[in-house]
Amino acid sequence: MVPLRARLLLAHATLTHALADAGIRALHIKGYAALDGAYVPERSSTDVDLLVHPDDAPQTLRVLAQQGWPLVTDFSEGSIFMHAATLRHVQLGYVDVHRLFPGIGIDPAEAFERLWAARVERMRAGRPLPVVDLQHQRLLIILHAARDVSRRRLDVSHIRRTVSEDAWESLRRLAVAFRAQAAWEAATDETLAGAAPRQTALFRAMNSNKTGLELFGHRWAAADGLGARARLVRDTLGVNRAHLAMDLRREVTAGDVLRWQWRRLRQVATWGAAKVRSTVATRKDRP
Repeated sequence: MVPLRARLLLAHATLTHALADAGIRALHIKGYAALDGAYVPERSSTDVDLLVHPDDAPQTLRVLAQQGWPLVTDFSEGSIFMHAATLRHVQLGYVDVHRLFPGIGIDPAEAFERLWAARVERMRAGRPLPVVDLQHQRLLIILHAARDVSRRRLDVSHIRRTVSEDAWESLRRLAVAFRAQAAWEAATDETLAGAAPRQTALFRAMNSNKTGLELFGHRWAAADGLGARARLVRDTLGVNRAHLAMDLRREVTAGDVLRWQWRRLRQVATWGAAKVRSTVATRKDRP
């Protein structure tokens, strides 16, 4: 049995070769592509994470599918941010292809170009990988920790403990430059000028391991405008067949879909009724 670390290092090199041949720029972020000092020593990883220009995302999936990386979950199925698609190679394991990075508030295309401009190389399995420089890498790790309490405790604490005050202040400025104040606040418990309170609350809810309808209220509050809220309701009521299959650990049947849909409709109705009662009670309490 080939160790997971060895397979992932080969995956990093193989993916770089395949995408470079197709003319696709792809940054390796996090995991075994991280530069020394970004993580605690001997930290392990379970997959490869790539960031591509959002316009290149569809072609990236096509190229990798042709190279033996079939799709597991599409962008619309991966998370509430719809930021990444997951693919799996039978020998080399999983890769998450990101078309944006949650927590970054500037346009995803602009964010990619900034990160690409700050790239350096890291050798993995005999292949130079394009990765972002150490300071940008640290920022991405902190923003990622805004959505995961365990990473917040481990990764953010490590970075805060090992960088100088000047380097930490530089990270704060980078967060502002990428309009990532809300994720920064949720990950570090530090305030940053310009953070949107509702976005911060959403990240804090995710950092508390809330999922599904537990997050719905925060997502509703953070949604910008009627159109965004309409899409939220559509996505919440829709069946995520990929996630349902993973929960059931088998193929999804029509009966599974109907049962899930009925349960979700009841949950949303309960949430809506509670929201109405809370609004009415608040209005009655006003002088």
